[in-house]
Amino acid sequence: MVSPGAGLILGARTRCLHGTHKTLGRTSASALRRYFRLRLLCIAGLCFLVTGAAELIGLGTAVTEVSGGHPTSPTDYFSKLVILASNVYGEVKKAGPLLAERYDENLFNQSIFQDWLLRKVVYREDVPGPAPMSYKCGVYVNHHYKIIFIRNRKAASTTVLDTFKAACKSQETMCMRPFSAEEMKKRGLQHDDMWRSYYVISSTRNPWARAASGYDYTRDRWPEKTGVCEIVPFRQFCADPYLMGKMSNMFRCGAQGSFRGDDAWAYDFYHIEPSYHCMVDASGTGLSVDYLIRYEHLHEDFANLVDILNRRRDPSLPEIRGSRMRWRKQGVFVQEVRSRTQTGMWHEDAAALVSTDRHAVRYRECGMDCVRDIAAFFAKDIRLMNISVPAWA
Repeated sequence: MVSPGAGLILGARTRCLHGTHKTLGRTSASALRRYFRLRLLCIAGLCFLVTGAAELIGLGTAVTEVSGGHPTSPTDYFSKLVILASNVYGEVKKAGPLLAERYDENLFNQSIFQDWLLRKVVYREDVPGPAPMSYKCGVYVNHHYKIIFIRNRKAASTTVLDTFKAACKSQETMCMRPFSAEEMKKRGLQHDDMWRSYYVISSTRNPWARAASGYDYTRDRWPEKTGVCEIVPFRQFCADPYLMGKMSNMFRCGAQGSFRGDDAWAYDFYHIEPSYHCMVDASGTGLSVDYLIRYEHLHEDFANLVDILNRRRDPSLPEIRGSRMRWRKQGVFVQEVRSRTQTGMWHEDAAALVSTDRHAVRYRECGMDCVRDIAAFFAKDIRLMNISVPAWA
């Protein structure tokens, strides 16, 4: 049964009524178990109480690339798993433009994801295919150098973007700004023409590390960490990575970050969802980018990118300096890696891999079920990056 606007009393009075959420006190373990039978979904101001024995979180289907069993050396296996880098990187063949409705806020239709979520979670319908996009692609443009950067969450996109945005205060010509349809039209450009003529850049990251990073990021930003918001097992997250968005909306756990107004509900969905939506053309199989930066080799790939951008720039424009980038929140790991020797790798990139190993700990504790579930959720990303899951004896 589905009741719009219904209220739910859970444990110590967790309730949602007409789009208003409030959590009071802590909930008991038994109350949490009841929560998985009485499910409440609140999206864009509408609340639904769903009753029945079915679980909110369905176990994901294991993908064929990751077979059953357990590795003989878990520590070694999981450490290698989370640092696997994309085999598609550097200069790649751009097959076509990214669909304009995926990044232009005037064309993006957020209700498609809301309808999918309503049908799948509330009405319990068997909705075919992967989930649609919860939020538009983060596209930044520099019209002077004719560069487009696609921001993939939890893939060093902030680190890369900050390198360009640092010039916004001093050198406008080097500044990257959010895509603006008005600015594009002022320059006499159309969406697809701009995409084909500009040099398009994006970044990739190991999907298992990215999933764990997204879990930590959304969970750490929740201002509410009591009651049901306190108990979010990593195993349940792997079975349904959209759990963070569902919990955030149901019980007002989420911080909602930089999203405001009608977009705020999508924040925790957006930081988890696969990145292939923003990296392929209309066919869904061809890339919509010219250059891919690997999170695991950020400095190496970025240095090569700067050389390319300088070779193709208008001679009247100043040269882009290949300055050293600073990892966000990686200082402690930079210190740790300075005492090590890793031939052919930037110290900061090696530091990123050291920090990534903390994600391996989660998979060691969770086991191969988590590995398989995340592989299923990010299956299209894995195929796009041509990553081979390591085998074990």
